Amino acid sequence: MVNVTETIPSKKMVKYLPLLIIPLLPLILSNYGYGIMLLCFAEIYIIATTGFDVLFGYSGQISFATSAFFGIGAYGSALLHKHFGIPIALTMILAAVLGCIIGMLFAYPVSKLRFAFLSLSTISFNHIIHQLITRSPGGITGDFNGMFTGWLSLFGISFANHTLYFYYGLFWTVLLVALKMMLVRSRVGRAFLAIKQNQHAAEGMGIDTRKYKVYAFGVYGFYVAFAGSMYGHLVGFISPETFAQPQSVLFVIMAMFGGLCSDWGPVIGGASIMLLNDILGYLEQFQLLAYGILLMVFIVFLPGGIVGEGKKLLDKIRRQKEVDTDVKG
Repeated sequence: MVNVTETIPSKKMVKYLPLLIIPLLPLILSNYGYGIMLLCFAEIYIIATTGFDVLFGYSGQISFATSAFFGIGAYGSALLHKHFGIPIALTMILAAVLGCIIGMLFAYPVSKLRFAFLSLSTISFNHIIHQLITRSPGGITGDFNGMFTGWLSLFGISFANHTLYFYYGLFWTVLLVALKMMLVRSRVGRAFLAIKQNQHAAEGMGIDTRKYKVYAFGVYGFYVAFAGSMYGHLVGFISPETFAQPQSVLFVIMAMFGGLCSDWGPVIGGASIMLLNDILGYLEQFQLLAYGILLMVFIVFLPGGIVGEGKKLLDKIRRQKEVDTDVKG
């Protein structure tokens, strides 16, 4: 005899059913090539914002060097392919590993810094990387002129087509988001949260705060650099303007818009702000002003982001229903 309760999908499974439409989006937008390209950009920003959430949302370390690690990934992958002939599928991973190593090396001396001092050190690092890109030894990065990156090819299949690139990016997005979810639920993730909530108490419990802060920067560097390599091989050309300081502010807005310290905040924030960024592109010189206003709104009125404030609203509705039920009873 069939157990009826086993045939009914659990609430948790039903909650994820809308995600099944995502692989179908390129088919829906088959006659709108620009829309498929925007989907690829959304994947890139989701990956980068996911890495930033590990650093800021979970371990409490602010960084305005995200565009620097984005550039490390893009230029690192392009240069490895151009000068060493390594397949792009491999150079993307190597560039991400490079971002991880640089992130950990940078984090070790600044791990004792907090708040304004940490943010200033990351801004300085961002300027250093930007100067290296624009004034590289022998002009290997193309300096201000930029450089071509080449198209991704895997098993004889060229991913110059945006639809194919979307599915390649979707694989990595799902994998990296899932790995982040497992990480923050592990012992390492609990150490991150302990450091964020009270560093002195964490040290009192025997947590090596410097070690875990370095780990957080390493994860952040890996994710952002991999996203940067994906960006470089999607557009086929990179230049210093893409990795300037304002890009770092954009990633902060993405994380705060979606909601820090959450599973789906980076996904919602990365995709939503990417679309908004495309719209605000028409404002040109007023674009940064719009971002500044948006950031202030979320800091003051919606500190929990879409996910955090949404949970608060649902909890409020649930409590109100319980009160109404008790009154009627």
